[in-house]
Amino acid sequence: MKPSRIASLVCATLVTAAAQAANVNLPGGTLVIPGTSPAGASFTYTGTLTQADTIAFSQTGNPCLQSGNTYCVNGAGVIVVAGTSPVGASTGFGSWTYGALLMQISGVGTVQVWPTNAANGLGSGSPPTGLTLPTTTLAALGFPAFSQANPTITFIVADTNFGDNSESFTLTQAAAPAAVAPVPTLAEWSLGALALLVGLGGAARARRR
Repeated sequence: MKPSRIASLVCATLVTAAAQAANVNLPGGTLVIPGTSPAGASFTYTGTLTQADTIAFSQTGNPCLQSGNTYCVNGAGVIVVAGTSPVGASTGFGSWTYGALLMQISGVGTVQVWPTNAANGLGSGSPPTGLTLPTTTLAALGFPAFSQANPTITFIVADTNFGDNSESFTLTQAAAPAAVAPVPTLAEWSLGALALLVGLGGAARARRR
């Protein structure tokens, strides 16, 4: 393979390495989603957001959808404190489960963060009160392909009547990992390889003269 061709491939590798997905960070690392508000809790993402970007957090706290702190749910809408339905059950409306955590991106759409299934406590006599979302792309959450500059991100407790609700969800992101000693990155290795290839190409041309 000609040195110029190899150099082009190295440059393409550099571009690919640089095009990494961003992570959506909650303001201050924590966000409280009141069960009493149909508006939920919102913040602005600074930059261009796409379906390839990621988000991760854990959910604690359990909003209650009926008076007397009953029909309380986890983030998937599975009942953890009984109301008109028993613990481990769920009820729904439209595309959503009552009490489930919804994520909305302005100009894009709304998804339910956690599915209402057995893995999240559906049908269990002791469902988890808290859930964790590992690092997940927005596409994997159900958002379509998009590119949105400085969008508003809103989290909402899914419900149709907020007048008898109480309590809230708290979303918390894990602390950033501790700093480690720097190691050569892919880009640095590629730049070194590119310099070596250019040098070899010059030497080869000199020998042919």
